Amino acid sequence: MQSYFKLAGGVVGMMLLAGCSGQALYGAQKIQPTGSDFAQNLYSGYIDLAEAEYAEGDYSDSDVFARRAIAVGTGSAVAPEAIESRWLPGEHVAELTDARARLIVALDAGAAEKDPARAAQAQVMFDCWMQEQEENWQPEDIGKCRDGFMAALDTITPRIAAVSKPKPEAVRYVVYFRTDQANLDAAAEAVIAEAKAAAAKIGGAVVRISGNADRVGPDQYNVILSEMRAAAVAKLMAVGDVPIKAVYTEAFGESQPAIVTADETPEALNRRVEIIIQP
Repeated sequence: MQSYFKLAGGVVGMMLLAGCSGQALYGAQKIQPTGSDFAQNLYSGYIDLAEAEYAEGDYSDSDVFARRAIAVGTGSAVAPEAIESRWLPGEHVAELTDARARLIVALDAGAAEKDPARAAQAQVMFDCWMQEQEENWQPEDIGKCRDGFMAALDTITPRIAAVSKPKPEAVRYVVYFRTDQANLDAAAEAVIAEAKAAAAKIGGAVVRISGNADRVGPDQYNVILSEMRAAAVAKLMAVGDVPIKAVYTEAFGESQPAIVTADETPEALNRRVEIIIQP
């Protein structure tokens, strides 16, 4: 599917108009969606999610889904949510990563053209699952989104000609740290345990571990801090009998932020170590 996941920039104006929390839904509802049957189904699904979150008083997530509706409704290609876009509980990262990979395979193989309604339903329910799993406090809602995704995916997969089981792909895990800290808390250890399980499943994986820091403190100090963070993660990754071919560590300091900020601005998403596991 040519250039399916390129996000166009033509919806910036609509996004700015809908910038206030809880107000994006109003702008999204005014859109007259254009494009393919898949795009129009995707638009309707995101509107439904935005309306449901708005009704629950979750205006932030209502805005997320409304802006996705605006993007797809005005002609941009919108991919399923990226795993790193949500603060997911560590024990669910691998499952969602695998689910997204399966969905991407189906979409790339032509599901959006061959069964647009079900393909759109699969993507919308995946994003719903991501959002509910991030909140992680309404198991019934999590189950509905997950089951809706699985049912839609199971329907579209047999319709795709010559879809084979995808080859193992690189998977990514992220460990976060407190300001000026390199020690691993319980949440970090849980994520690393998931990464080790993924490496064991692949067998003979290459693991790349990169440390990062936010912009609080001197540049050189943040390089050292990011080295310490990467080393702490690498040390725990090496504990136990995990069949890893090689481990590479690197430290970027504050040079590769997940979120661009002004100098001396604390940012939790930048205080991180990324673990990339490659087959």
